[in-house]
Amino acid sequence: MTIFLLWTSIFVVKSVRGVNDLVASQPFFPGRQTMISLKAGLSWLIGMVLLATLLINLGIQLTHAGPRVRAEAGSNLRLAREFVLTTIASLPNAGNPTPALRRLYANLGSLRHVDIKILDRGEAPPAHWSAGDHASDADPPIWFVKLVDVPPPRVILVPIRVHESDYGNVAIISNPLDELEEIWSDMTWLASISLVVTLAIIALVLLLVRYSLTPFGALQAGLADLEAGKSGIRIAPRGASEFRSISNALNSLATTLDRVRQENRDLVNELIEIQDSERKEIAQDLHDEAGPCLFSIRAAAASLQEAVAHTAPDPERLRQISTIVDRASEALQSLFRGLLERLRPKGLTELGLESALKSLFASWSLGHPEVELRLVSPHDLSSLDETTALTAYRVIQESVTNIFRHAKANWAEVSVTFGWDLVCDTGGGEAEEVPTLTLVIEDNGIGIAEEHRSGMGLLGMRERVRGLGGSMKVERRAGDGTRVIVSLPIRDEEELGGD
Repeated sequence: MTIFLLWTSIFVVKSVRGVNDLVASQPFFPGRQTMISLKAGLSWLIGMVLLATLLINLGIQLTHAGPRVRAEAGSNLRLAREFVLTTIASLPNAGNPTPALRRLYANLGSLRHVDIKILDRGEAPPAHWSAGDHASDADPPIWFVKLVDVPPPRVILVPIRVHESDYGNVAIISNPLDELEEIWSDMTWLASISLVVTLAIIALVLLLVRYSLTPFGALQAGLADLEAGKSGIRIAPRGASEFRSISNALNSLATTLDRVRQENRDLVNELIEIQDSERKEIAQDLHDEAGPCLFSIRAAAASLQEAVAHTAPDPERLRQISTIVDRASEALQSLFRGLLERLRPKGLTELGLESALKSLFASWSLGHPEVELRLVSPHDLSSLDETTALTAYRVIQESVTNIFRHAKANWAEVSVTFGWDLVCDTGGGEAEEVPTLTLVIEDNGIGIAEEHRSGMGLLGMRERVRGLGGSMKVERRAGDGTRVIVSLPIRDEEELGGD
Protein backbone atom coordinates (compact mmCIF):
# COMPACT_ATOMS: atom_id res chain seq x y z
CA MET A 1 0.00 0.00 0.00
CA THR A 2 2.91 2.36 0.69
CA ILE A 3 4.20 1.68 -2.84
CA PHE A 4 0.73 2.46 -4.21
CA LEU A 5 0.64 5.85 -2.45
CA LEU A 6 4.17 6.64 -3.65
CA TRP A 7 3.28 5.89 -7.26
CA THR A 8 0.11 7.96 -6.95
CA SER A 9 2.10 10.98 -5.70
CA ILE A 10 4.60 10.64 -8.55
CA PHE A 11 1.72 10.45 -11.03
CA VAL A 12 0.19 13.67 -9.69
CA VAL A 13 3.50 15.57 -9.81
CA LYS A 14 4.27 14.45 -13.36
CA SER A 15 0.74 15.21 -14.51
CA VAL A 16 0.81 18.71 -13.04
CA ARG A 17 4.19 19.41 -14.63
CA GLY A 18 3.04 18.06 -17.97
CA VAL A 19 -0.09 20.21 -18.01
CA ASN A 20 1.90 23.28 -16.98
CA ASP A 21 4.35 22.69 -19.85
CA LEU A 22 1.51 22.26 -22.31
CA VAL A 23 -0.30 25.39 -21.11
CA ALA A 24 2.95 27.38 -21.18
CA SER A 25 3.56 26.32 -24.80
CA GLN A 26 0.17 27.64 -25.97
CA PRO A 27 0.85 30.13 -28.83
CA PHE A 28 -0.88 33.46 -29.21
CA PHE A 29 -1.49 33.44 -32.95
CA PRO A 30 -3.70 31.06 -34.93
CA GLY A 31 -2.34 28.93 -37.72
CA ARG A 32 0.39 27.36 -35.62
CA GLN A 33 0.38 23.83 -34.24
CA THR A 34 -1.42 23.76 -30.89
CA MET A 35 -1.18 20.97 -28.35
CA ILE A 36 -3.76 21.87 -25.72
CA SER A 37 -5.93 24.88 -24.96
CA LEU A 38 -5.77 26.79 -21.71
CA LYS A 39 -9.30 25.73 -20.74
CA ALA A 40 -8.55 22.07 -21.42
CA GLY A 41 -5.24 22.35 -19.57
CA LEU A 42 -6.86 23.80 -16.47
CA SER A 43 -9.65 21.23 -16.59
CA TRP A 44 -7.17 18.38 -16.91
CA LEU A 45 -5.06 19.81 -14.12
CA ILE A 46 -7.96 20.22 -11.69
CA GLY A 47 -9.44 16.86 -12.67
CA MET A 48 -6.14 15.05 -12.11
CA VAL A 49 -5.58 16.79 -8.78
CA LEU A 50 -9.05 15.82 -7.56
CA LEU A 51 -8.62 12.30 -8.92
CA ALA A 52 -5.26 11.98 -7.18
CA THR A 53 -6.81 13.28 -3.96
CA LEU A 54 -9.56 10.68 -4.25
CA LEU A 55 -7.04 7.91 -4.93
CA ILE A 56 -4.95 8.97 -1.95
CA ASN A 57 -8.02 8.99 0.32
CA LEU A 58 -9.10 5.58 -0.96
CA GLY A 59 -5.57 4.28 -0.51
CA ILE A 60 -5.48 5.50 3.08
CA GLN A 61 -8.81 3.81 3.78
CA LEU A 62 -7.56 0.61 2.16
CA THR A 63 -4.41 0.78 4.24
CA HIS A 64 -6.41 0.99 7.46
CA ALA A 65 -9.20 -1.37 6.34
CA GLY A 66 -7.44 -4.63 7.30
CA PRO A 67 -6.37 -3.56 10.82
CA ARG A 68 -9.80 -1.99 11.34
CA VAL A 69 -11.62 -5.22 10.38
CA ARG A 70 -9.35 -7.38 12.56
CA ALA A 71 -9.67 -5.06 15.56
CA GLU A 72 -13.44 -4.81 15.20
CA ALA A 73 -13.84 -8.58 14.78
CA GLY A 74 -11.70 -9.32 17.85
CA SER A 75 -13.52 -6.77 19.97
CA ASN A 76 -16.97 -8.03 18.98
CA LEU A 77 -15.87 -11.62 19.50
CA ARG A 78 -14.74 -10.88 23.06
CA LEU A 79 -17.92 -8.90 23.77
CA ALA A 80 -20.11 -11.75 22.46
CA ARG A 81 -18.21 -14.28 24.61
CA GLU A 82 -18.80 -12.18 27.75
CA PHE A 83 -22.46 -11.89 26.82
CA VAL A 84 -22.81 -15.66 26.37
CA LEU A 85 -21.07 -16.38 29.66
CA THR A 86 -23.32 -13.91 31.45
CA THR A 87 -26.39 -15.47 29.85
CA ILE A 88 -25.37 -19.03 30.84
CA ALA A 89 -24.65 -17.92 34.38
CA SER A 90 -28.16 -16.47 34.67
CA LEU A 91 -29.95 -19.63 33.47
CA PRO A 92 -32.29 -21.47 35.91
CA ASN A 93 -30.79 -24.45 37.70
CA ALA A 94 -33.43 -26.98 36.71
CA GLY A 95 -33.86 -28.64 33.34
CA ASN A 96 -32.02 -28.45 30.01
CA PRO A 97 -31.18 -24.81 29.22
CA THR A 98 -30.54 -25.39 25.52
CA PRO A 99 -34.11 -24.66 24.28
CA ALA A 100 -34.19 -21.46 26.33
CA LEU A 101 -30.86 -20.36 24.85
CA ARG A 102 -32.09 -21.06 21.31
CA ARG A 103 -35.21 -19.00 21.89
CA LEU A 104 -33.15 -16.20 23.42
CA TYR A 105 -30.69 -15.98 20.53
CA ALA A 106 -33.50 -16.37 18.01
CA ASN A 107 -35.24 -13.38 19.57
CA LEU A 108 -32.00 -11.38 19.34
CA GLY A 109 -32.13 -11.71 15.57
CA SER A 110 -29.12 -11.30 13.30
CA LEU A 111 -26.11 -9.90 15.09
CA ARG A 112 -23.50 -7.81 13.33
CA HIS A 113 -19.92 -8.99 13.23
CA VAL A 114 -20.71 -12.32 14.98
CA ASP A 115 -22.96 -15.36 14.59
CA ILE A 116 -24.08 -17.47 17.56
CA LYS A 117 -25.10 -21.11 17.19
CA ILE A 118 -26.25 -23.58 19.86
CA LEU A 119 -24.60 -26.99 19.51
CA ASP A 120 -26.10 -30.01 21.23
CA ARG A 121 -23.94 -32.25 23.23
CA GLY A 122 -21.78 -34.27 20.90
CA GLU A 123 -22.50 -31.98 17.91
CA ALA A 124 -19.30 -30.84 16.20
CA PRO A 125 -18.81 -27.18 15.24
CA PRO A 126 -19.00 -26.38 11.52
CA ALA A 127 -15.78 -27.33 9.75
CA HIS A 128 -16.08 -24.45 7.29
CA TRP A 129 -17.94 -21.20 7.61
CA SER A 130 -18.68 -19.67 4.19
CA ALA A 131 -19.36 -15.99 3.56
CA GLY A 132 -21.78 -17.09 0.86
CA ASP A 133 -24.24 -18.13 3.54
CA HIS A 134 -24.54 -14.47 4.49
CA ALA A 135 -24.24 -12.92 1.02
CA SER A 136 -26.42 -9.94 0.19
CA ASP A 137 -26.57 -7.18 -2.39
CA ALA A 138 -24.62 -4.85 -0.10
CA ASP A 139 -21.68 -7.24 0.34
CA PRO A 140 -18.39 -5.98 -1.14
CA PRO A 141 -17.05 -7.70 -4.28
CA ILE A 142 -14.64 -10.60 -3.99
CA TRP A 143 -11.70 -8.60 -5.43
CA PHE A 144 -12.16 -6.00 -2.70
CA VAL A 145 -12.21 -8.70 -0.03
CA LYS A 146 -8.96 -10.12 -1.41
CA LEU A 147 -7.39 -6.66 -1.70
CA VAL A 148 -8.11 -5.83 1.94
CA ASP A 149 -6.87 -9.27 3.02
CA VAL A 150 -9.79 -10.02 5.39
CA PRO A 151 -8.82 -12.48 8.14
CA PRO A 152 -10.63 -15.88 8.14
CA PRO A 153 -13.59 -16.34 10.53
CA ARG A 154 -12.73 -17.37 14.10
CA VAL A 155 -14.84 -19.82 16.12
CA ILE A 156 -14.99 -19.78 19.93
CA LEU A 157 -16.83 -22.57 21.80
CA VAL A 158 -18.39 -21.74 25.15
CA PRO A 159 -19.58 -24.88 27.03
CA ILE A 160 -23.09 -24.93 28.52
CA ARG A 161 -22.60 -26.29 32.05
CA VAL A 162 -25.25 -26.14 34.72
CA HIS A 163 -24.57 -27.90 38.06
CA GLU A 164 -21.74 -29.86 36.51
CA SER A 165 -24.02 -31.05 33.72
CA ASP A 166 -22.88 -30.63 30.12
CA TYR A 167 -25.69 -29.61 27.73
CA GLY A 168 -23.57 -28.76 24.70
CA ASN A 169 -21.72 -25.69 23.46
CA VAL A 170 -22.38 -22.18 22.22
CA ALA A 171 -20.37 -21.51 19.00
CA ILE A 172 -19.44 -17.83 18.55
CA ILE A 173 -18.30 -17.23 14.96
CA SER A 174 -16.78 -13.90 13.89
CA ASN A 175 -18.25 -12.31 10.76
CA PRO A 176 -15.66 -9.78 9.37
CA LEU A 177 -17.71 -9.09 6.23
CA ASP A 178 -20.09 -6.86 8.19
CA GLU A 179 -17.31 -4.38 8.99
CA LEU A 180 -15.89 -4.70 5.49
CA GLU A 181 -19.35 -3.94 4.11
CA GLU A 182 -19.36 -0.63 5.99
CA ILE A 183 -15.91 0.22 4.61
CA TRP A 184 -17.01 -0.66 1.07
CA SER A 185 -20.14 1.48 1.47
CA ASP A 186 -18.11 4.45 2.75
CA MET A 187 -15.62 4.18 -0.09
CA THR A 188 -18.39 3.88 -2.69
CA TRP A 189 -20.14 6.99 -1.37
CA LEU A 190 -16.82 8.85 -1.21
CA ALA A 191 -15.99 7.96 -4.82
CA SER A 192 -19.48 8.89 -6.03
CA ILE A 193 -19.54 12.23 -4.21
CA SER A 194 -15.97 13.01 -5.32
CA LEU A 195 -16.89 12.24 -8.93
CA VAL A 196 -19.90 14.53 -8.79
CA VAL A 197 -17.89 17.28 -7.10
CA THR A 198 -15.08 16.88 -9.67
CA LEU A 199 -17.47 17.18 -12.60
CA ALA A 200 -19.13 20.20 -10.99
CA ILE A 201 -15.78 21.91 -10.33
CA ILE A 202 -14.55 21.21 -13.87
CA ALA A 203 -17.77 22.65 -15.31
CA LEU A 204 -17.43 25.69 -13.04
CA VAL A 205 -13.78 26.13 -14.05
CA LEU A 206 -14.67 25.90 -17.74
CA LEU A 207 -17.31 28.60 -17.34
CA LEU A 208 -14.98 30.78 -15.27
CA VAL A 209 -12.06 30.35 -17.67
CA ARG A 210 -14.29 31.01 -20.65
CA TYR A 211 -15.53 34.22 -19.06
CA SER A 212 -12.06 35.23 -17.85
CA LEU A 213 -10.42 34.62 -21.25
CA THR A 214 -12.92 36.76 -23.14
CA PRO A 215 -10.39 39.67 -23.42
CA PHE A 216 -7.88 37.25 -24.92
CA GLY A 217 -9.59 37.46 -28.31
CA ALA A 218 -9.27 41.24 -28.38
CA LEU A 219 -5.59 40.98 -27.41
CA GLN A 220 -4.98 38.41 -30.11
CA ALA A 221 -6.70 40.58 -32.73
CA GLY A 222 -4.74 43.65 -31.59
CA LEU A 223 -1.43 41.80 -31.88
CA ALA A 224 -2.38 40.55 -35.32
CA ASP A 225 -3.20 44.13 -36.40
CA LEU A 226 0.13 45.36 -35.06
CA GLU A 227 1.92 42.59 -36.91
CA ALA A 228 0.09 43.61 -40.09
CA GLY A 229 1.38 47.18 -39.66
CA LYS A 230 -1.95 48.85 -38.96
CA SER A 231 -1.99 52.14 -37.06
CA GLY A 232 -4.35 53.56 -34.45
CA ILE A 233 -4.71 50.19 -32.68
CA ARG A 234 -6.23 50.55 -29.21
CA ILE A 235 -7.50 47.76 -26.93
CA ALA A 236 -10.08 48.50 -24.24
CA PRO A 237 -8.72 47.30 -20.85
CA ARG A 238 -11.11 44.79 -19.35
CA GLY A 239 -11.15 41.51 -17.50
CA ALA A 240 -8.61 40.47 -14.89
CA SER A 241 -5.82 42.77 -13.76
CA GLU A 242 -3.29 40.79 -15.81
CA PHE A 243 -5.27 41.35 -19.01
CA ARG A 244 -5.66 45.04 -18.14
CA SER A 245 -1.90 45.35 -17.68
CA ILE A 246 -1.27 43.59 -21.01
CA SER A 247 -3.84 45.81 -22.74
CA ASN A 248 -2.23 48.96 -21.35
CA ALA A 249 1.22 47.71 -22.42
CA LEU A 250 -0.06 46.95 -25.94
CA ASN A 251 -1.73 50.35 -26.15
CA SER A 252 1.53 51.99 -25.09
CA LEU A 253 3.40 49.95 -27.69
CA ALA A 254 0.88 50.89 -30.38
CA THR A 255 1.17 54.57 -29.43
CA THR A 256 4.95 54.39 -29.62
CA LEU A 257 4.82 52.64 -33.00
CA ASP A 258 2.39 55.24 -34.34
CA ARG A 259 4.66 58.02 -33.11
CA VAL A 260 7.75 56.40 -34.64
CA ARG A 261 5.94 55.89 -37.95
CA GLN A 262 4.83 59.52 -37.96
CA GLU A 263 8.35 60.70 -37.09
CA ASN A 264 9.77 58.57 -39.89
CA ARG A 265 7.24 60.00 -42.34
CA ASP A 266 8.01 63.53 -41.18
CA LEU A 267 11.73 62.86 -41.42
CA VAL A 268 11.42 61.44 -44.93
CA ASN A 269 9.32 64.44 -46.00
CA GLU A 270 11.82 66.81 -44.41
CA LEU A 271 14.71 65.08 -46.13
CA ILE A 272 12.92 65.31 -49.46
CA GLU A 273 12.21 69.00 -48.86
CA ILE A 274 15.84 69.62 -47.88
CA GLN A 275 17.08 67.82 -50.98
CA ASP A 276 14.71 69.79 -53.19
CA SER A 277 15.74 73.02 -51.48
CA GLU A 278 19.44 72.27 -51.90
CA ARG A 279 18.92 71.40 -55.54
CA LYS A 280 17.03 74.63 -56.11
CA GLU A 281 19.76 76.63 -54.39
CA ILE A 282 22.48 74.93 -56.41
CA ALA A 283 20.52 75.48 -59.61
CA GLN A 284 19.94 79.13 -58.67
CA ASP A 285 23.64 79.65 -57.91
CA LEU A 286 24.65 78.03 -61.17
CA HIS A 287 22.13 80.13 -63.04
CA ASP A 288 22.94 83.44 -61.33
CA GLU A 289 26.71 83.12 -61.01
CA ALA A 290 27.98 80.42 -63.31
CA GLY A 291 25.83 81.61 -66.23
CA PRO A 292 27.27 85.16 -66.44
CA CYS A 293 30.80 83.81 -65.97
CA LEU A 294 30.40 81.35 -68.81
CA PHE A 295 28.85 84.08 -70.96
CA SER A 296 31.86 86.32 -70.24
CA ILE A 297 34.26 83.53 -71.17
CA ARG A 298 32.41 82.87 -74.43
CA ALA A 299 32.33 86.61 -75.24
CA ALA A 300 36.06 86.85 -74.47
CA ALA A 301 36.73 83.85 -76.68
CA ALA A 302 34.85 85.51 -79.54
CA SER A 303 36.79 88.75 -79.00
CA LEU A 304 40.04 86.80 -78.93
CA GLN A 305 39.24 85.13 -82.24
CA GLU A 306 38.44 88.50 -83.74
CA ALA A 307 41.64 90.04 -82.36
CA VAL A 308 43.95 87.32 -83.67
CA ALA A 309 42.31 87.49 -87.07
CA HIS A 310 44.22 90.75 -87.81
CA THR A 311 47.70 90.64 -89.18
CA ALA A 312 49.11 92.58 -86.23
CA PRO A 313 47.06 91.86 -83.05
CA ASP A 314 46.80 94.62 -80.49
CA PRO A 315 48.71 93.49 -77.35
CA GLU A 316 46.63 95.73 -75.07
CA ARG A 317 43.43 94.22 -76.42
CA LEU A 318 44.75 90.72 -75.78
CA ARG A 319 45.65 91.62 -72.17
CA GLN A 320 42.11 92.91 -71.55
CA ILE A 321 40.56 89.75 -72.95
CA SER A 322 42.92 87.64 -70.82
CA THR A 323 41.94 89.59 -67.72
CA ILE A 324 38.24 89.04 -68.42
CA VAL A 325 38.77 85.27 -68.82
CA ASP A 326 40.88 85.10 -65.63
CA ARG A 327 38.25 86.90 -63.55
CA ALA A 328 35.43 84.74 -64.89
CA SER A 329 37.46 81.59 -64.19
CA GLU A 330 38.23 82.77 -60.66
CA ALA A 331 34.53 83.46 -60.04
CA LEU A 332 33.63 79.98 -61.30
CA GLN A 333 36.32 78.44 -59.10
CA SER A 334 34.98 80.27 -56.03
CA LEU A 335 31.45 79.18 -56.89
CA PHE A 336 32.44 75.52 -57.26
CA ARG A 337 34.50 75.65 -54.06
CA GLY A 338 31.48 76.95 -52.14
CA LEU A 339 29.19 74.30 -53.61
CA LEU A 340 31.64 71.52 -52.75
CA GLU A 341 31.97 72.84 -49.21
CA ARG A 342 28.21 72.77 -48.82
CA LEU A 343 28.04 69.23 -50.14
CA ARG A 344 31.06 67.97 -48.19
CA PRO A 345 33.03 69.58 -45.32
CA LYS A 346 36.19 71.24 -46.45
CA GLY A 347 39.36 69.34 -45.59
CA LEU A 348 37.61 66.49 -43.78
CA THR A 349 39.08 63.78 -46.00
CA GLU A 350 42.48 65.38 -46.51
CA LEU A 351 43.18 66.86 -43.07
CA GLY A 352 40.93 64.85 -40.74
CA LEU A 353 38.07 65.57 -38.34
CA GLU A 354 39.99 67.82 -35.94
CA SER A 355 41.17 70.21 -38.65
CA ALA A 356 37.71 70.34 -40.22
CA LEU A 357 36.18 71.18 -36.83
CA LYS A 358 38.74 73.88 -36.13
CA SER A 359 37.99 75.46 -39.51
CA LEU A 360 34.25 75.27 -38.80
CA PHE A 361 34.70 76.81 -35.31
CA ALA A 362 36.80 79.62 -36.78
CA SER A 363 34.04 80.55 -39.23
CA TRP A 364 31.44 80.34 -36.43
CA SER A 365 33.47 82.59 -34.16
CA LEU A 366 33.51 85.26 -36.88
CA GLY A 367 29.77 84.98 -37.50
CA HIS A 368 28.74 84.65 -33.81
CA PRO A 369 31.16 86.56 -31.63
CA GLU A 370 28.58 86.72 -28.81
CA VAL A 371 29.02 82.98 -28.08
CA GLU A 372 32.31 81.67 -26.70
CA LEU A 373 33.03 78.38 -28.46
CA ARG A 374 35.53 75.86 -27.14
CA LEU A 375 36.72 72.66 -28.80
CA VAL A 376 38.26 69.99 -26.54
CA SER A 377 40.00 67.23 -28.48
CA PRO A 378 42.84 65.62 -26.49
CA HIS A 379 43.30 62.66 -28.86
CA ASP A 380 44.54 62.21 -32.40
CA LEU A 381 41.44 61.84 -34.59
CA SER A 382 43.24 61.13 -37.85
CA SER A 383 42.70 57.35 -37.53
CA LEU A 384 38.91 57.65 -37.78
CA ASP A 385 37.27 56.21 -40.87
CA GLU A 386 35.53 58.60 -43.23
CA THR A 387 31.96 57.55 -42.35
CA THR A 388 32.43 57.96 -38.59
CA ALA A 389 34.25 61.28 -39.03
CA LEU A 390 31.53 62.65 -41.31
CA THR A 391 28.78 61.56 -38.87
CA ALA A 392 30.58 63.21 -35.95
CA TYR A 393 31.07 66.38 -38.01
CA ARG A 394 27.38 66.60 -38.97
CA VAL A 395 26.21 65.92 -35.41
CA ILE A 396 28.46 68.68 -34.02
CA GLN A 397 27.43 71.04 -36.84
CA GLU A 398 23.70 70.52 -36.17
CA SER A 399 24.09 70.72 -32.37
CA VAL A 400 26.05 73.98 -32.43
CA THR A 401 23.64 75.43 -35.01
CA ASN A 402 20.77 74.66 -32.58
CA ILE A 403 22.71 76.48 -29.85
CA PHE A 404 22.96 79.60 -32.04
CA ARG A 405 19.28 79.43 -32.97
CA HIS A 406 17.51 78.43 -29.76
CA ALA A 407 19.75 78.23 -26.68
CA LYS A 408 20.40 81.96 -26.06
CA ALA A 409 23.74 80.90 -24.60
CA ASN A 410 26.99 82.84 -24.28
CA TRP A 411 29.15 79.76 -23.82
CA ALA A 412 29.34 76.35 -25.52
CA GLU A 413 31.84 73.53 -25.45
CA VAL A 414 32.37 70.52 -27.70
CA SER A 415 34.36 67.56 -26.40
CA VAL A 416 35.60 64.82 -28.76
CA THR A 417 37.25 61.90 -26.94
CA PHE A 418 37.85 58.18 -27.23
CA GLY A 419 36.32 55.84 -24.68
CA TRP A 420 34.85 52.41 -23.98
CA ASP A 421 31.19 51.38 -23.77
CA LEU A 422 29.61 48.16 -22.53
CA VAL A 423 27.68 46.37 -25.28
CA CYS A 424 25.51 43.32 -24.54
CA ASP A 425 25.85 40.35 -26.84
CA THR A 426 22.61 39.64 -28.73
CA GLY A 427 23.19 35.93 -28.22
CA GLY A 428 22.67 36.29 -24.47
CA GLY A 429 26.36 36.30 -23.56
CA GLU A 430 28.17 38.64 -21.23
CA ALA A 431 28.54 42.33 -22.06
CA GLU A 432 31.84 43.36 -23.60
CA GLU A 433 33.62 46.69 -23.92
CA VAL A 434 34.00 48.21 -27.39
CA PRO A 435 35.98 51.35 -28.37
CA THR A 436 33.82 54.37 -29.06
CA LEU A 437 34.09 57.99 -30.14
CA THR A 438 32.27 60.11 -27.54
CA LEU A 439 30.88 63.55 -28.42
CA VAL A 440 29.64 65.87 -25.68
CA ILE A 441 28.08 69.19 -26.79
CA GLU A 442 26.86 71.42 -23.96
CA ASP A 443 25.93 75.05 -23.38
CA ASN A 444 24.69 77.36 -20.62
CA GLY A 445 21.53 78.50 -22.37
CA ILE A 446 17.88 78.24 -21.40
CA GLY A 447 17.90 74.44 -21.60
CA ILE A 448 15.56 72.01 -23.28
CA ALA A 449 11.94 71.91 -22.09
CA GLU A 450 10.61 68.87 -20.26
CA GLU A 451 7.80 68.36 -22.78
CA HIS A 452 10.07 69.12 -25.72
CA ARG A 453 9.43 67.13 -28.86
CA SER A 454 12.37 66.36 -31.11
CA GLY A 455 12.46 68.39 -34.30
CA MET A 456 13.74 67.33 -37.68
CA GLY A 457 17.28 68.32 -36.76
CA LEU A 458 17.43 66.07 -33.72
CA LEU A 459 15.63 63.27 -35.57
CA GLY A 460 18.16 63.51 -38.38
CA MET A 461 21.01 63.35 -35.86
CA ARG A 462 19.48 60.31 -34.18
CA GLU A 463 19.08 58.53 -37.50
CA ARG A 464 22.70 59.22 -38.43
CA VAL A 465 23.89 57.90 -35.08
CA ARG A 466 21.66 54.82 -35.16
CA GLY A 467 22.82 54.08 -38.68
CA LEU A 468 26.31 53.50 -37.27
CA GLY A 469 25.02 51.50 -34.30
CA GLY A 470 25.63 54.32 -31.82
CA SER A 471 23.53 56.00 -29.16
CA MET A 472 22.44 59.58 -28.52
CA LYS A 473 21.03 61.26 -25.40
CA VAL A 474 19.75 64.83 -24.96
CA GLU A 475 19.39 66.07 -21.36
CA ARG A 476 19.29 69.19 -19.22
CA ARG A 477 22.47 70.17 -17.45
CA ALA A 478 22.59 70.34 -13.65
CA GLY A 479 22.59 74.13 -13.84
CA ASP A 480 21.27 75.78 -16.97
CA GLY A 481 21.63 74.65 -20.52
CA THR A 482 21.52 71.46 -22.54
CA ARG A 483 23.88 68.54 -22.98
CA VAL A 484 24.00 66.24 -26.01
CA ILE A 485 25.94 63.00 -25.52
CA VAL A 486 26.69 60.86 -28.58
CA SER A 487 28.56 57.56 -28.61
CA LEU A 488 29.76 56.18 -31.96
CA PRO A 489 31.38 52.72 -32.17
CA ILE A 490 34.77 52.72 -33.84
CA ARG A 491 34.85 50.11 -36.56
CA ASP A 492 37.93 48.00 -37.17
CA GLU A 493 39.60 47.30 -40.49
CA GLU A 494 37.61 44.11 -41.14
CA GLU A 495 34.30 45.97 -40.78
CA LEU A 496 35.57 48.77 -42.99
CA GLY A 497 36.67 46.30 -45.61
CA GLY A 498 33.22 44.72 -45.67
CA ASP A 499 31.43 48.03 -46.35
